[in-house]
Amino acid sequence: MSTRRGVAGRSAAAAGERVLTAVVPVWLDRADHEAAHRGCHASALLWNRCVAWLREEWRAGRRPGREDVRRFVTALPAAERPVHAHTAQAVAYDLWDAVETARARRAGGATGVRLPWREKAYRPLVFTRNFGWRTGPAGGLSLSLGRGRRRITVPLPVFTDREGVVVDPGRWGEITLCWDGDARMWALHVSYRSSVGTAPDSPAGRGEERVVTVAVDEGVINPLTLVHRAPDGVHEVTVINGRSGRSIKRGRNKAVGRLSSMMSRCRNGSRRHRRLAAAKRKTRSRAKARLRDFNHQVTAKAAEVVRAAHDRHQGAAPDGVTVVVRVVVGDVRGIEQRTARRRRVHRSTRQQLSQWDRGTHEHQLAYKTGLEVEHISEAYTSQSCPRCGRRRKVRGRWYACGECGLRLHRDAVGGVNILTLADNDGTLVPVGPSLAVRVTYLRAQPGWGPLQRALHSRHQRARGRAGAGRRGSP
Repeated sequence: MSTRRGVAGRSAAAAGERVLTAVVPVWLDRADHEAAHRGCHASALLWNRCVAWLREEWRAGRRPGREDVRRFVTALPAAERPVHAHTAQAVAYDLWDAVETARARRAGGATGVRLPWREKAYRPLVFTRNFGWRTGPAGGLSLSLGRGRRRITVPLPVFTDREGVVVDPGRWGEITLCWDGDARMWALHVSYRSSVGTAPDSPAGRGEERVVTVAVDEGVINPLTLVHRAPDGVHEVTVINGRSGRSIKRGRNKAVGRLSSMMSRCRNGSRRHRRLAAAKRKTRSRAKARLRDFNHQVTAKAAEVVRAAHDRHQGAAPDGVTVVVRVVVGDVRGIEQRTARRRRVHRSTRQQLSQWDRGTHEHQLAYKTGLEVEHISEAYTSQSCPRCGRRRKVRGRWYACGECGLRLHRDAVGGVNILTLADNDGTLVPVGPSLAVRVTYLRAQPGWGPLQRALHSRHQRARGRAGAGRRGSP
């Protein structure tokens, strides 16, 4: 999220609102399509010019700031920035956001982080409210490319919020016109205000507070495992299954690999080569849309668990006590890096790690709950028994302790130990014989398991043999 949108997001949060984004596909005629492509190329050239100027300033020993970058862009002649003035400012602000993000990562101890340096050939167009975009009297949406240039006109987007209510243009903010290279289509990313319940974090200036910690163990098979201590002292564990996401990725990888193999036997530019390239783009586009929905389903269920934990503790708290929530995630950042060089795991596992959506899940969970995600080292959390502290290697999905007899799901063991680390300042302290765990399994997306499908087909065959016909047939 850029600085200009971040300020709006903070003011909306202060008013009990959130800033969300809706993605609406649009169709452009040939003239608008070409104008939008020229604008995206011009926006990329502005980015490249700003990066070159900023690095030249650094080499000269000067320390320009955010507004200095904006003034440099706006001072360019109109012929050298053939986009709307606010679109050019958005380029400057996004560049400075990238600089601040890189500096924050360096300050946090991340290695190999570089300040913006790579040149771009294409960049989305940003249109601000009342200046970059306006609604027409006939119900259309006009996107301005600058004074003296032809506007891009599209039908007014119609979409609903999470409560199923149509979002009026009066609630819209910035609009971004993006090109999807895989789907070969344009889409409008419309930001809007929405009243969405969030779990409160630590507020200032209130009375007595009670902090509830929600620990999150991330994984490839089960994306998120959330653990918190219920008011009755039982460890509530929620395991969100992610096998449907793995299935989507595996199907995409196999299809793309097969198409790439077929393309390698074709002459570049031939009709068959072009058709196979189009098929590969279509495969990636479909998988990306399905994974986007899957990730939102995962994080939406996780956000519901966080809010439910807050509501349960708030209902059990005495009068005058405010319950605040803290989200702590086991730190696995960077685990996917340099695996090919180290040869620590099999190549199929390396592929799964490189395609892991861990960062997306953390970002969306923080956004949907309104809480800051903290990281804590999760070393040996899946190998240590949360009851007696004995450490052993685990094979399979279940942890069985030979010392105290505890048998528990492997991800639940990791989540309980992460919760213990968060509550004891990074020290792994066994809970003891009083450990009580209640595990709940959730599917990220509604669907049937293999056993359910088998039983359903058997039931349908039995109905057919009995002459009852299939479901829905007369």
